Amino acid sequence: MSDSGSILLVRASGFGPLPSVFEQRAGERALWRVFEKAGLPVDVIGAPHTPVPLPAMISLFERCGHELGDRTFGLEIGFEMQKAWGYGLWGRYGATADTLGKAIRRYNLTFWAHASDGRLELVEGEKATLWRHVKRQPGQSAVQHIDHLIGPMIIIARLFLGPGWLPEWVEVPYQRDSDAHLMEDRLQVPVRFGCKGTGIAFKPGDLDIRKAGNAAETSRIITLREVTADNALSRAPEPARAMSAIAALRLLDGRTDIEGAARMAGLSVRSLQRQLLEKGYSYREIVTIARNERAVSLLRETSLPIMEIALLLGYEDHASFTRAFRRWMGCSPLEFRRFRQPVVLA
Repeated sequence: MSDSGSILLVRASGFGPLPSVFEQRAGERALWRVFEKAGLPVDVIGAPHTPVPLPAMISLFERCGHELGDRTFGLEIGFEMQKAWGYGLWGRYGATADTLGKAIRRYNLTFWAHASDGRLELVEGEKATLWRHVKRQPGQSAVQHIDHLIGPMIIIARLFLGPGWLPEWVEVPYQRDSDAHLMEDRLQVPVRFGCKGTGIAFKPGDLDIRKAGNAAETSRIITLREVTADNALSRAPEPARAMSAIAALRLLDGRTDIEGAARMAGLSVRSLQRQLLEKGYSYREIVTIARNERAVSLLRETSLPIMEIALLLGYEDHASFTRAFRRWMGCSPLEFRRFRQPVVLA
């Protein structure tokens, strides 16, 4: 287990339609099984803005593809992704640009708002311009996850170049495998293997094309300030930022143990404790903050019984939760709910 490097996070929205597509093909039990093996709570499906560790995201894609025996599963998920604004405000910010070149430059400059792994870059050549994603920490077997990036890039380009547009070629960072012809058949364009990143190539002039029409989805103007405000991935120094996200993610299953959190972060328990201490944090403090935030959300936004909320937060009984909540908020959960009219979400 490596104790070096930062903890890489991506939004759960990066799953795209994976859960529903996989469940349709393999069933609900199989869906629960692959999420459990990837170390992810199934409830994260309904929380697309939740940051999740990149290795867990990659593991889920690879496990689904393996379970189905489908070499093109990741590629198909990518093409099933909703239009660019399926990535929240970050996606909309790029999609509302007036030319493809401006859209790509917006995505490149603000990629940190979507993920902490790698970068997007535009590489200009004599005969073509390449738009690609370059991973910061390559190495994990990730064919399915890599392939799923291709579809959204092509979909974004088609917003400007038309629904039938195809890239000059596609690049991927992994070496050609025995089933690579399946993805080539699906893409119907040349694929270059063993490259620096995952990308698509444009003809000269493509980036200057203006978007035709005014799609209703892009009618609202999104500013860079809104994209920055929507970013929940960099509000604290590392590794406290990432561990806060992991703690909140694991609370969806009511899990708070440090061993599981360290494992999800790719660290030993000792290394995690040391790194947090260096920044003035403890794992217990981070879990307490995450519990508090989730408790307040559940009390305000649901009508769940307080005992059930206590169990969801990893407490053994009602009394333990009540004592902890009173320390945080100065009142009991019941008093908090009575004084603040809950907004029950459908």
